[in-house]
Amino acid sequence: MNPYVLYVDDDSANLVVFQSGLSGALPILTATSGEEALALLKQHEVAVLLADQRMPGMTGVQLMEKVRAEHPDVVRLLITAYSDLEASIDAINKGKVDAYFKKPWEPAELTLALTQARDRYIATKWTRELERRLVATERTYALGVVAAGIAHELRNPLTSVSLCLQLARQLLKEKPFEDEQRQAADRNLVDATRAVEAIIEITAAMELSTRQREVASIDLKETVELAIRSVLGEVKARGRLVKELSEVPRIRASRTQVGQVVLNLLINAAQALDEARRSTNVVKVSLKQEGPSIVLKVSDTGAGIPEEVLGRIFDPFFTTKQDGGTGLGLAISRQIVNELGGAIDVDTVPGQGTTFRVRLPVPEVVERKQ
Repeated sequence: MNPYVLYVDDDSANLVVFQSGLSGALPILTATSGEEALALLKQHEVAVLLADQRMPGMTGVQLMEKVRAEHPDVVRLLITAYSDLEASIDAINKGKVDAYFKKPWEPAELTLALTQARDRYIATKWTRELERRLVATERTYALGVVAAGIAHELRNPLTSVSLCLQLARQLLKEKPFEDEQRQAADRNLVDATRAVEAIIEITAAMELSTRQREVASIDLKETVELAIRSVLGEVKARGRLVKELSEVPRIRASRTQVGQVVLNLLINAAQALDEARRSTNVVKVSLKQEGPSIVLKVSDTGAGIPEEVLGRIFDPFFTTKQDGGTGLGLAISRQIVNELGGAIDVDTVPGQGTTFRVRLPVPEVVERKQ
């Protein structure tokens, strides 16, 4: 965080003196009018606004009023001549201005005041961020308590469903179906069984106080294929799916967790597509080894992610979906990937699409480091 101090004065000589006096001490922006200052505030993060009171078109106090409404966190300071002192005091009393300085200013005094004001802005921002994280943590804890109760209620009926699926597969083997029909039915039952097993594992994990999962050697390509089949209908309703899946080394992980990551990325990609552009929409999934890493990419040709929210997409409970959503998918996915010693990042171009990239270490590389 490196926010600016913005000085506004219609006298260019004052701007030069200001810049030379504070050069190197603080990051500075300057403007010659209120309109120019408002434009800079939209383009840059400004911590402190310092403005002259007497300016043509828009006075310093009028500028402060607009900034207070549009950028309330900015610390507002006014520079005024003695003849404008009453108006300045009135502005302070009404909350439009935080403090004022009389012309001519003392460079050392002004530098100290601006530094303190900027530090106050930064401290306020950090405090609000910590408060936001605390609220998210409390909500996560509350959600965990509720989820554990739901998981307990779900586990028994899910176990019954799993047993029924196994019985169906056994009965299928005893019936005189054509081989192709039997294979198709058996394949669907296998997928359903795995899906139920995944839900059982998730519900069991939700009941535990730790984050332990059943870890085994898994085939990533097979796991990705299963996730694709689970969401293929939703993708095809909006566009076309392209697969480029190579054989990669097996890794030790929870198949359910890794499948959960792939599912989250696929669902987000599908939901990013505009149904009106179905004929040109594409979701692309690729899996390959790149040096010491296994790389999974999920790309879409959707609207992209706006720059103003890009930094928050992995935050718990943050969502931009109009129809709601928990805002937990990407946060959970990043946690899972991090626990596997990997990383997840995103590239996006507004209007063109988004690519999520998951990098997991090749097991041999991990062992060599240990």
